[in-house]
Amino acid sequence: MRRINYLYFCIYFILLSLMCASSIFTKYSFNGSRFFFLMYAIGQAALETCLLILIGYCLQYFTHKKVFATFIGITFVLLVFHLFDFILERLIGGSIWDTLGNILSDTFGNFLFLLEASGIPLWNWVIFFLFLAFLPIFGILFYKLTEAVINRKYFSFSTEVLPISAFCVISGLVFWDISASKLVHPNTYHEFIQCLPWKFTFLYPKSILMNLRDPPLKPPSEKQTIDAIVQNDLSLTTHPNIYLFVIESLRDDFITEDVAPNLFSFKNASVPIATTLSNANGSHLSWYSLFHSQFSHHWHLAQEQNWSLGSAPLAFLKKMGYQIHLYTSAQLGYFGLERLLFGQDQYLLNSNHKFHHHSTLPAALTDATAIQTMVHDVQENRSLQEGQIFLTFLDSTHFNYSWPKNWKPKFIPFAKTISYFGAFFSKERIHKIKNRYRNAVNYIDHLFGEFLQNIPNKEHAIIIVTGDHGEEFFEKGHLLHSSHIVKEQTSIPILMYFEGKTFERKKLASQMDVFPSIIDYLTGKVPTFCRGESIFHKKADSFAFISRVNAGRSPYEFCIHNGQYKMIGQFANRTNILDSKSLRIVSLQTFDDVNVEGNTRWIQKEFGMALKHLFPNE
Repeated sequence: MRRINYLYFCIYFILLSLMCASSIFTKYSFNGSRFFFLMYAIGQAALETCLLILIGYCLQYFTHKKVFATFIGITFVLLVFHLFDFILERLIGGSIWDTLGNILSDTFGNFLFLLEASGIPLWNWVIFFLFLAFLPIFGILFYKLTEAVINRKYFSFSTEVLPISAFCVISGLVFWDISASKLVHPNTYHEFIQCLPWKFTFLYPKSILMNLRDPPLKPPSEKQTIDAIVQNDLSLTTHPNIYLFVIESLRDDFITEDVAPNLFSFKNASVPIATTLSNANGSHLSWYSLFHSQFSHHWHLAQEQNWSLGSAPLAFLKKMGYQIHLYTSAQLGYFGLERLLFGQDQYLLNSNHKFHHHSTLPAALTDATAIQTMVHDVQENRSLQEGQIFLTFLDSTHFNYSWPKNWKPKFIPFAKTISYFGAFFSKERIHKIKNRYRNAVNYIDHLFGEFLQNIPNKEHAIIIVTGDHGEEFFEKGHLLHSSHIVKEQTSIPILMYFEGKTFERKKLASQMDVFPSIIDYLTGKVPTFCRGESIFHKKADSFAFISRVNAGRSPYEFCIHNGQYKMIGQFANRTNILDSKSLRIVSLQTFDDVNVEGNTRWIQKEFGMALKHLFPNE
């Protein structure tokens, strides 16, 4: 008979089970499957606890005391990592293990950009990493504390109990899988699997697997793109100014008369489009699709190939006689995007104005400086009133959602700071966070109104306003963006004004269509290097391709959206998606993210033409 610190491991099991249960019961919808995943989570927590006790027993009685103490420190680190995993799953739909993999596979510079993008001061991150470094010591101290508590009431057990218990739990999980997994909808499984401690079940629910003749279409090479630009013989008779605003985390349904009156009025004067979508639920992928007019999952290939041309549409317009000016409050060095957008050493830019914010200088102030500087430059220099492209990136609507201290917020009450922990279970706090976001949108709208009021010759200009992606406030189970492909994270405004043009209402447009529309308006044609469509072309089979962000790696999960339905799938080869010859269909949904039943024939009917764009030989 052996003794065990049952208090320490009971606390481990209870905390892990409670975290999983909390994650499961706060999921959006999917009520019928909660019990299945709850039992599975408790089973995995029990199995993990049994295995740790068994390993600890072997180390305690067959190795040095320091080895056992080190192991206890590791178990405490593992428990804290489960806590981080719970938080990350609720915020971004990812796991701590995916996050660690992304960090280890990326450069240190990109890691620093991610820390800066979090909105948390760097000194807070230093304290956090010091805390992580001391976690094993905290764990050992906590183990000794619990050991002291139960010192007089130790629980004795037979050494055969642990392997028998582990075997019983495994058998129970397999039986539970066999009896219930076939009843779980693939989309439900896809959502709930992240709530489990180990992120997998022994059996996978039946889903549609599409085998393909050939892998996905690859983008044109840099040389092919350069050749297409050089060989183009188009010329322009007029060069109206082009103003493109890219606003961080801007949701389409917040462009209302109450929240954003200037943008709402501008929307009514813009091209009428029923559905406007981002090509990704994260910044770097959507920026790539917008400026390159390419499918967002091609981003990683361009980065790996050290693409030095920059945006092909911008290079084309520069060849047509345009000058290009950047005014940015956003940090565009994110994952090397400055090179991908503006070329080696930003050679495409005739002027480069950066107004970066930080913990003591909020984005609202740098946004205001960016707008005011751009307007001032155009007003004071008549040569900038024709033949210019002004690219303006605004960041006030990036969390923590900011506005100046002297600006009177319209929506009250609002969250003074964004507490990620507090927002998990409190509808009141979520409402306050949304009000904070509304106030930031309202301030951005004010800046856009100043632009419209003061910019010369705006009637003759091309003006585009769009977001990079949306923002979720637990409407579908997560906060912020990058977690899953839902309406709140992908529906953005794409507001386009072209002088002298009237349009019939268009069914759908995405960021990929912005530059093809600009170039088509100016030249009457869309260049071959653009994968997007011009809004001047009437097409009944328009679609949007949306990638789910996978940090610095290739985005293997995607959505094809036709304006009414959407198909969410995954490339089978996650590490090299452009070599995949099969797709796993995760779910079929309506525009409002409601599951629908469908088979291969229905998929071909709704998404067949879109699939031919991605897989030309299908």
